[in-house]
Amino acid sequence: MKISRNWLNKYIKSEKSDNELVDAFTQLGLECTSTKLNSIDPNIVIGQVLNCYKHPDADRLKVCEVDISNGELLTIVCGAPNVTKNILVPVAKIGSKIGEFKIKKSKIRGVLSNGMICSEKELGLSDNHNGIMILDSTFNKGDQLKEALSVEEDTVFDFDITPNRGDCLSHIGIARELSIIEKNNTKINLYDKKNTKLKEKNETLTITIDNDKCKRYVACIIRNITVNDSPDWLKRSIESIGQKSINNVVDAANYILMDLGHPMHTFDLDKIKSKNINVRLAKSSETILTLEDSNEKLNSNNLLICDGNIPIAIAGIIGGNNSGVDKKTKNILIESAYFDPLNIRKSSKTLGISTEASRRFERDTDINMLIPALNKLALLIQNVAGGEISSKIFDIYDNDFDGFDSNGFLLRSVLRKISFDINECNDFLGTNLSLNEIKNIFSSLFIEFKEQAGKLICEVPSFRNDISRQVDLFEEVARVVGYNKIPSSNKFSAQYKSLINDKYISDMIIREHLCSNGFHEHYSNSLVHYKFTKHFSNLEPIEVNNPLSKEMQYLRNSIIPGLLLGASYNEKRQEKVFNIFEIGAVHTNPNNKKQGSIETFELGILWYGEISQMHWRKFEDRDIFKFKGDIVNILNRIGIKTISFEMQEKVGFSKALSIYINKRDVGVLGVPNKKIVQDFKLNSSPCVCYISLNKIREMYGSIKNLYKQPTIYPSISRDIAIQVANDIQAEDLLSTIRNNGGQNLIDVLLFDVYYSKNVGENYKSLAFSIKFQSDSITLTDIEVDNHMSKILDSLKSKYNAKQR
Repeated sequence: MKISRNWLNKYIKSEKSDNELVDAFTQLGLECTSTKLNSIDPNIVIGQVLNCYKHPDADRLKVCEVDISNGELLTIVCGAPNVTKNILVPVAKIGSKIGEFKIKKSKIRGVLSNGMICSEKELGLSDNHNGIMILDSTFNKGDQLKEALSVEEDTVFDFDITPNRGDCLSHIGIARELSIIEKNNTKINLYDKKNTKLKEKNETLTITIDNDKCKRYVACIIRNITVNDSPDWLKRSIESIGQKSINNVVDAANYILMDLGHPMHTFDLDKIKSKNINVRLAKSSETILTLEDSNEKLNSNNLLICDGNIPIAIAGIIGGNNSGVDKKTKNILIESAYFDPLNIRKSSKTLGISTEASRRFERDTDINMLIPALNKLALLIQNVAGGEISSKIFDIYDNDFDGFDSNGFLLRSVLRKISFDINECNDFLGTNLSLNEIKNIFSSLFIEFKEQAGKLICEVPSFRNDISRQVDLFEEVARVVGYNKIPSSNKFSAQYKSLINDKYISDMIIREHLCSNGFHEHYSNSLVHYKFTKHFSNLEPIEVNNPLSKEMQYLRNSIIPGLLLGASYNEKRQEKVFNIFEIGAVHTNPNNKKQGSIETFELGILWYGEISQMHWRKFEDRDIFKFKGDIVNILNRIGIKTISFEMQEKVGFSKALSIYINKRDVGVLGVPNKKIVQDFKLNSSPCVCYISLNKIREMYGSIKNLYKQPTIYPSISRDIAIQVANDIQAEDLLSTIRNNGGQNLIDVLLFDVYYSKNVGENYKSLAFSIKFQSDSITLTDIEVDNHMSKILDSLKSKYNAKQR
């Protein structure tokens, strides 16, 4: 939301600098930035181009001799296509500033340039940058451009308004906030009723509302207007905040929209043939041609403004082409209405049309602002376009509505009354505010109050539809006082029953472990293109009803595509070796039903690239077996020990190992097939892994992580080398050693695999280091030898192993 400081000054003036106001607004919860408008440096003057010739060393540049006063000549190199002899131009002299750019003397292709001839865009006067600004003969050479143009300098604040503060989408809304900063509780005057010209006329217009999506509809008629260009002040006002000038009537409506925050619409009255405004819901597949010449197909939830039964506008969003104001318009109807915010929001999203009007209606507008806004717009139109305002105001208001509707939105003139307890407020915020301080704060917020039984009964103004509970008043007190002024507390108290087990603690441990071991956390979008849903699953994906684009039409059913996109991004930026991981939700549809889905969480890991060749020393290979060790380390970190892997075929993988914990399938580690690697435009194949975090959380919850005191007794290690057939897996041998090593076996490590003719063509030699340690005694060699004998006997009987 852009706000003009000059416009804001019409309501309340401030002596604070732009930067001070930016900081003050941000402290109030309205984050903003500021930019200067029409701020022309005094050193920019009017000059006359006396001579202009082609640059000796550049085809598109010209060398100009410019007289800036009394024969003072400047040689300036210029690349504008429209620069020529005998024209008056704005000249930025050495030392002047254009925005943040300071003009300096410089050589351009060998020619010394002593300034700059400026365009309108460079001066901040318009978006025109097709060439330099050419001034007419009424200007005098040597004069300051700022004085000659009589431009009005301004500051534009750009606010990032949160959805709950729809009241701040206007200059009057920001003026109220400025009054808090300035501690000025003066009532803000909406408009001056002086010199109002009303014409008594019995207008023959009827208005009917046949639904509950329009709570109130107000209208008035102005006759005998003249549609023309807007006066300069109106053009400057709306253009200063980024709006385009169309004509005096439309500009007036846009001005009041940005001024008061209440959207209104102007219809050409003579184009409403039936003289009956009908507010109804659209029929299925009904269409309307909008003001932007877009033919929109409607559904039964879209609210329409109709001429009898013919649609002339989509309520609260955009007008129709068949009722718009043009240069032939003489009589107009002004509409000021209150539409259901949820209906406007849904219509805007389903139609894909977002306007300044819909943006405000969907955040809820002030139902009590309808007539004041209508009056101010009527007076403004009369001021800029002439005409006679009919004294008849049509106000269709369902008197059955009294208070709030089912969605909590304010109806009629009934204001919220909230009981406020100052002690509860101080306890909640950790403050020690007095009753007088609280009263001053409420007065600055335009909240009326009265004391009753030790509490304040607060009456919330209708423009603050976000305040409905006592805790909302606490929040208002906190932001006015200033969050940085609320003292910190060194104490915290809570009941034990408020402490619950964190089911995500295993995720946190995994995340910390990976980040500590060279992995970078990656975040990818959970909405993906259809093709990505088929890479690692044969099931039909979950489609989004109202997607933003085809690229975001489906919920992801695997964590891996996002990691592959991340790998592609990094590879294109010359990253050779990296590891990334992601923890996130995936959605599956196991029964291929059109409705419903199952949400689960996955850990995804991607390893990319081979070991760097920049070092003379070769480190261990980066392959699927190295990554298998990473998986074991991750699971060991959260206390899971019984892990095994099995080679299997999996969708999307050319080579895959299924990961098992206690014979329960929890994930897959492998290499994506070549087609998928090509789809993601990767030059080499990464290794990827996905693990079900739902299963890991369940297992982690059953592990009793009790403190175990380190033993004071020494350990004994023994190494053995055995010869077995090539098809026997090392994992099976490790499992057998663990199962037969007794309770004092604490660690087993495979440290060598050896192939040679001495071992045998179909055999291999594996060497293991086995460590024993007791918690209660010092083990003897005889006890360890007995354990080793049992281990060797089991290996010989089960795998026909031979000790070497």
